[in-house]
Amino acid sequence: MMRGQPKGHFLLVATGGTISMLQDVQTGRSVSRRTAADLLALVSARIGTEVRTLDFSLPHQSYAHPDELLALVRLLQGEMVADLRGIVVTHGTDTLEEVAYLIDEILGTRVPLVCTGAMRPGWAPGFDGTRNLDNAFRLVQVAPADYGVLVTMHDDIFEAWSLSKADTGALDAFVARRGAACGRIVGDVVELAWRPVPRPRFGQLPLSLPAPIPILALGVADDAACLAWIPTRILPGLVVTTVGAGSIPPDARRRILTLAEQGVAVVLCANTRGGRTAEEYYYPGAYDDLRAAGVAIEDRLSPRKARIRLMLSLALHLPYVPFGREFVAAPDDARCSQGT
Repeated sequence: MMRGQPKGHFLLVATGGTISMLQDVQTGRSVSRRTAADLLALVSARIGTEVRTLDFSLPHQSYAHPDELLALVRLLQGEMVADLRGIVVTHGTDTLEEVAYLIDEILGTRVPLVCTGAMRPGWAPGFDGTRNLDNAFRLVQVAPADYGVLVTMHDDIFEAWSLSKADTGALDAFVARRGAACGRIVGDVVELAWRPVPRPRFGQLPLSLPAPIPILALGVADDAACLAWIPTRILPGLVVTTVGAGSIPPDARRRILTLAEQGVAVVLCANTRGGRTAEEYYYPGAYDDLRAAGVAIEDRLSPRKARIRLMLSLALHLPYVPFGREFVAAPDDARCSQGT
């Protein structure tokens, strides 16, 4: 190693997804062919130390059971050795927001960890994987670990909890659910617009995750009749996506209350891309009956991330605590008195 180079190593973990895909010459289909070593060969960003490569593959090319999510986290946890400086994970973009959030909640902030992917496969015009991977390595070398898991796509930087895929095909498909991206990469320059707010994480790897928890999306005049057909003994939890900012049709509300009173863990989320589950804010007391029955009102996470949070809570035998209460500044907040 040359004098002046940092000690330690980085780790690149490839999990498949569009970034790894090439075109099969016989069938014309996109197939996952690029390994972590192949992807590393595409990187032109300057990396001042060794990069180890590791491949994580799934038998079905996608997650078929919740416990397969934990297999990825176990692999990453097993690589947390003393001289590790940071991890880059390449991943499919359809499930990136959920998996990045899961990793963040379990592994926490031990070393910088950056996830990225691609919206177009390697054979397609405008393949964005090389650019995103370059940016991931630029970011992992400078980001403080206390940001937790970060995601970079199309030059933007997101905290894992806020990441949301808003378009099926655009290169700038990802947005922040609440507010703006936390940073941006311009050329070789990494800009992080604000420091993260310290918050507790689960910080534990459960032995397993509960059976798949459904997300019920409500619509106008919806009666949620499907809930009557699901035996509560096989339904450990449920995430309910409200109408608009937080409305619940009357018949659906009655069924949700019945489930909660029978012991099913229920989390209520707005179906909008941003903003609070806000009916209670404008109509005080609107959720009193739901809260009394044990329904949790989630103001910040998307329904898909609330589902991940609920799965972890149930697996660790913890009550569901809505995310991000630390973000609310009180008048006597120490940060105000310190002038920060």
